[in-house]
Amino acid sequence: MPTARDHGAADRPRPVVGRTAELGALDSALARLRSGRGRAIALAGEPGIGKSTLVAYLAARARAAKVHVLGPAFCDSIAAGPPQAVPAAGPGDAVVVAADELHRIEPEHLPALERLIRTAADAPMLLLLAFRRRQLAPAVAGAVSRAVAADLLDVWELGPLSRDEARELVGDLPNLDAVHKAAGGNPQYLRILSADGDPHTDAARAVVGELADLDPAALTTLQALAVLGEPAHPQLIAAVAGLSAAGALDALDALTRLDIVRPTGTIARFAIRHPAVGEVVYRRIEPGSRIAIHLRAESVLSSQAAPIARRAYHLTHAADPSRPEHTATLIAAARLSIHTAPADAARYLQTALPHLQEDSPSWREVQVLLARARLLTGQASEGRSLLHTLPAMVDAPTGDLTAVAVAGRLERQLGRLSESSAILRSGLAAAPGDDSAAAALHSMQADNALDQGDYARAQQHADTAAALAHGSLDPVGEALAKAQAALAYLSSDHLDAAETALTQAAELVDAASDAALLKNLEAVYQLGLSESMMSRLADAERHLVRGAELSRRSGQTYVLPMILKSLADTQSRAGSMKRALVTLDEADLYVESAENPATKAILAIIRAAALLWTGVSDAPQQALAWADKAASWAEGSTTVWAVVVRCRRAEIVLQAGDPSRAGRLLLEAAGGPDLSHLIAARKTRSCDTMAEVAMYENDREAADRWAELAEASLERIPSPSSRAFASRARMRAQTMHDDLKAALSSAQQAIEDFAASGERIEVCRTLSSAAALSSALGNHKQSQEWLDRAMALAEQCEATLLVGETARQRTRLAEKPAEREPFDALAGLTAREREIAALASTGVTSGQIAETLFLSRRTVDAHLGQIYRKLGVSSRAALIRTVLDAEARG
Repeated sequence: MPTARDHGAADRPRPVVGRTAELGALDSALARLRSGRGRAIALAGEPGIGKSTLVAYLAARARAAKVHVLGPAFCDSIAAGPPQAVPAAGPGDAVVVAADELHRIEPEHLPALERLIRTAADAPMLLLLAFRRRQLAPAVAGAVSRAVAADLLDVWELGPLSRDEARELVGDLPNLDAVHKAAGGNPQYLRILSADGDPHTDAARAVVGELADLDPAALTTLQALAVLGEPAHPQLIAAVAGLSAAGALDALDALTRLDIVRPTGTIARFAIRHPAVGEVVYRRIEPGSRIAIHLRAESVLSSQAAPIARRAYHLTHAADPSRPEHTATLIAAARLSIHTAPADAARYLQTALPHLQEDSPSWREVQVLLARARLLTGQASEGRSLLHTLPAMVDAPTGDLTAVAVAGRLERQLGRLSESSAILRSGLAAAPGDDSAAAALHSMQADNALDQGDYARAQQHADTAAALAHGSLDPVGEALAKAQAALAYLSSDHLDAAETALTQAAELVDAASDAALLKNLEAVYQLGLSESMMSRLADAERHLVRGAELSRRSGQTYVLPMILKSLADTQSRAGSMKRALVTLDEADLYVESAENPATKAILAIIRAAALLWTGVSDAPQQALAWADKAASWAEGSTTVWAVVVRCRRAEIVLQAGDPSRAGRLLLEAAGGPDLSHLIAARKTRSCDTMAEVAMYENDREAADRWAELAEASLERIPSPSSRAFASRARMRAQTMHDDLKAALSSAQQAIEDFAASGERIEVCRTLSSAAALSSALGNHKQSQEWLDRAMALAEQCEATLLVGETARQRTRLAEKPAEREPFDALAGLTAREREIAALASTGVTSGQIAETLFLSRRTVDAHLGQIYRKLGVSSRAALIRTVLDAEARG
C-alpha cells in the first residue's frame, strides 16, 4: 500500500500544463490541511482531460511537504477507510487521501466513501476524488450529490486547454489550430492527434489500457466502428463486424457502459467517443484484418446503395486490383467530390491509378482529374508534373479542353503567365468550342492579360467568356467573366461600363448556391477583388468572406490565400484593422506553401501597411522589413501586381519617415514623372503620395505638378476614391502656397469622397489635416470638432498610431497661446530634432542640413518626417512658422 516518502525525484510534482486555477486551489487546500483543516474535493471531467495528472500532482506535493499520502489507487484509498488506517500516521496527523477513477468503485465500498467524505469535514484530511460522470453508477452519483448538497464536497469540472496551453503541451505544430479544434482541448487527445494516432505513445497506451478487458465480441464491434470511421446504425455495425444483431447490441451496451462508445444524435447511431480514440483502435488492428473489415464494409454499403464517397473511402484502404468495379467506384467518387472535397478525390485517384493500363482512356482521365485535384489543394507543382507525363495537351481533332484548362491554370498558379497564355491559345486554336469549357479558357486568358497590363485583350476575352458562359447556362462562369470585364473597363478608363459589369457579376454570384460556386470559386474571388478596386468595400468584404468560408469548408486551399489577401486589404482600407490582422494571421498559414509570388508579395505589403497603424514601438521597422520582403518577391517582374507592390512599398517608406527615398522608389515603380506604368484609377493615389513627399521637401513646384497630374487623371476616371486622392493632393499644394482657406475646402472635399468610398483610414488622416488648417486659420472650435471626429474614427478603426497622434494634436490645439509655456511647441522633440528643426526654419535644404551636421540626407529626411508628425505640421512653411513662434515666445 503506498505510504508517505521523505525524498527522491518521484516526490517532486511533474510539470502540469495549464490548470493554473486548479493548481493554486490544490496548493491552498494543502496549506490549510497543514494547519489542521481538511476538505473533500472531486475532479470531474471527460476521459483524458487531466484528472489523474492533478491527483498525481497533489500526491507528489503532499509527499514533498512530508504529509502522509494514501492512494491514488481508488480501491486502496476507499477500502482503507479513515486516516488512522494510514501506516505511520499518528492521531491528529495531516493526511492526503487520493482516490482516482472513482467511477470504478465497487458497491461494497460506497459506505467507506461516504465515511471518508464526512471525516474530511472534521479531521485534518484532504480527500481528492476523480471520476468520469458518464460512468458513475447511480448509487455513487447519488452519494456525490448528497455530499455536495450538504456542503461536504466541492466538485471541480475540468475544462479544455486553451490554444496557447495546447502549444505548450504538444509544441508549435504547423497545424496546431486544427489539432486543437479536433481534440477539443483535451490533453490526451491532443497528444494522440499530434502523434498521428501512434498507438505506442503514452497517451495512446492509456486508451489501449481501457481495451484490455474487452471480450472478443466487444473488441470486434469496436474495431468495426473504428474502420467505419463514422456514426453507424447497429445493423451496419453488426454486418461489418460479422456478428448477429443481438450480439452486436450486447457488445454496444457493454462498450457504452465503459464510455468507449456513445450514442450520437439518436439511440439508433453509435460512434467511438472521440476520433482520437478511434484512431488508436484502428492502428491496433492487424493489417490483414483491417483490409478484410474494409472490404466487408464496402460490400455492405454497396448492398445498401450508400453514397459512393462512403464506399470509396474503404476502397482507398483495400481496393482489389482484380476487381474493375473497385476502380470504377473510385473514379466515379473522385468526379463527384472534385470540388466539394478535392483532397479526398486525390486519394481516390491515387488508389485507382496503379490499377489502370497507361494506354486506356481512363488512365488519361485520372491523370487530368488528379492534376486538377492537386491544383485545387494548392499543390500546383505536383499537378504540373502529372500533366507533363501526358501526350500533347491537344492531340485529338476536338481537343481536350479540360486538360488545357487545368494546364493553363497550373502554369498561372505558378506565376508562369507566358506559358499559361501559350497553352490556352493552342487549346482555343485547335478546338475553339462554344461551351462553358471554352469560356473557362477565355476567362483565364483575360486573367493573364489583366496581369500583363493588356486591358484591351483582357476586355475582349472577358466579353467572349461572358457570352459563352451565358449561352451554356453557366451563371457562375458568366459572373467571373463579368467581374474580369469590370476590371478591364476600369483600367481602360470606362467607369460606367465597369460599374454595369460589376453590378451584373454581383447579382449572378448572390443568386448562386454554394454548390454552384464551389465549381468555380475564382468567380467569388474575382468579384471581391474588382469590388475592392472600385471602392465597393462593404460588398467586397461580404463576397470575400463567403468565398473564404467555402474554400475552407471544401478544402480548395489554392484560392484561399488569394481571397485572404484581398479580404485583408479591403478590411484595412475600410478601417477594420483588428479584422485585417486576424485575416493576415490566417493567411500566414498558407504563405510558405503558396507557389504564386504575387500572392506572397501582396500579402507581405498589406501586412506592412497594417503594421504601421498599430502604434507599437518597432512598427515602422517591422513594416519596412515586410515591404522589403514583398519587393524581393516582385523583383524582376513587370506585371501589374509587381508595379502595385512597389508603389505601396514607397508609401510605407514615406509613412516610416523617409520621404526622399519614398519619392525615388515611387517614381522608379510608376514609370517616371508621368507615372506611365499606372492606370488612371491608381494614378491619383500616387500623385497624392508624391505631393506629400513634395511637402516634406518644401518643393512647391513639385506639389503643383502632382496636383495637376492627379486632376488630369481624374478627368478620365472620376470615381469617389480618385476624387478624394486628387483633392488631397491639391490640398497639399495649396497649403504650401499658404492658401489655407482653399486647402481647407479641398480637405473637406477629400473627406467627403473618402467617406463615400468607405476608406476610413484615409478619412481619419485627412480630418487631422483639416484640423491643422482650421487652427491655422484661427477657427479653433472647428479644429477641435475635426479632431473629435478623427479620434472617434481612429478608435473605431483600432488604429492605435492615429489615436495617439490625434490625441497629441488635440491637446496642442486645445491650449490657448497665452497659456503655453515658452518653447512648449518644441518640447516633444529630441535634441537632434530641435537642431534640425532650427536649421530647417532658416529655409536651408535637407542636403545643406546634412552637410552642416555631417549626416546623410536620408537621415535628415527621416528626422524631418518625425518632426512634422510630433509638431502636427504638414509642410516646411508650417514648420518655419511653428519654430519662429516658439522662439519669439521664448
